[in-house]
Amino acid sequence: MKKINLIIFPLLLGLSACALFTDNEEPDIYFPYYDFEILKLGKSISDMVISPNGEFLYLADYSNNKIVQINTSSNMSVSNDIVVGSHPTALSLSPNGQTLGIALEGESNIVFMSLNDFSIIANYSISLMNVNDLSFIDSNTIIISSKTDPSCITLKMDTGIEKSESILNGEFAVNMDSSIIYVATHSSIKKYVKSGNNYIQSSTISDAYGFSATINHFVFNASSNSLFLCASNEDEESTVKHVYSYNGDNLTFAGKFLIKSPGLGVSVTQNGEKVFIAPMDADPMGIFVVEFDAETKLEKNYYLSAGNLTRRGILLSPDEKSFYVLVDTPGDNDSFEPYNSNSFDLQRINIIEN
Repeated sequence: MKKINLIIFPLLLGLSACALFTDNEEPDIYFPYYDFEILKLGKSISDMVISPNGEFLYLADYSNNKIVQINTSSNMSVSNDIVVGSHPTALSLSPNGQTLGIALEGESNIVFMSLNDFSIIANYSISLMNVNDLSFIDSNTIIISSKTDPSCITLKMDTGIEKSESILNGEFAVNMDSSIIYVATHSSIKKYVKSGNNYIQSSTISDAYGFSATINHFVFNASSNSLFLCASNEDEESTVKHVYSYNGDNLTFAGKFLIKSPGLGVSVTQNGEKVFIAPMDADPMGIFVVEFDAETKLEKNYYLSAGNLTRRGILLSPDEKSFYVLVDTPGDNDSFEPYNSNSFDLQRINIIEN
């Protein structure tokens, strides 16, 4: 039986907690309303990463031009923040976990931060405009894409030297051990393999999606050698109802995870056995993060979120005992934050051991 893990707000004064049920059966596990573990932020967050030891989360505060450091030990709290430049839109953590790469959409700059002392160590102007994504591809090099420029660039962290690459723009997933860059474009997934000092496009290309896609999240899992794609239909003529997976070697279609709406974010356990998906739409009882078995593609558990979710807005903790989601809680959009349309808080949810 699927387990439904619920957190319920009181419906009447004096009612302290209650549990919903489906099919006349109470769920095996439930949480009273006060077990929603939420850090109030009220910020427009565009991306987030977690330190290798799980002690800190780093959030890109798009509207306030900051990186926000969250201490995850015990109760979550904001431990630091720093202004980095106009509209930080994407983050990438270096292989050793000591440096944060930051793409600035508002001023065509790339910033590098030392996470040892939470300080800016480099700031480079780049030729791309409307930067969309970036990713470390080795300890000293990042690749950067744009919403409007046709191809990508690489940038050296130590020197700021920029190089044009014959790599199409899109969202990145990187197999660093094999020097492979995967790019999810609007139509399909491409694979680029390092040869000498250049990346060469492989003849292997995934089948076309069948629609013009907005890529919400794209990740690679090394253990299963699999890619996971969250996409929505730009034309909205047909509704996307799954998150898709692909084989990392030949980009053949490996399966799909039914969530009955587009996926906004996905996070996979290190062994590749469990897949956690943040959907765009609510079901009749609320908005749930869905845990799947990667082999069977079937649901295992449902976790109730405190509000609407967002793209790139889910991360597993390194110990895989919990995960973090960005939630747009009801009544939270009346802040004075500039350009505010959605202001997000941070929710931590414990994972059920089966």
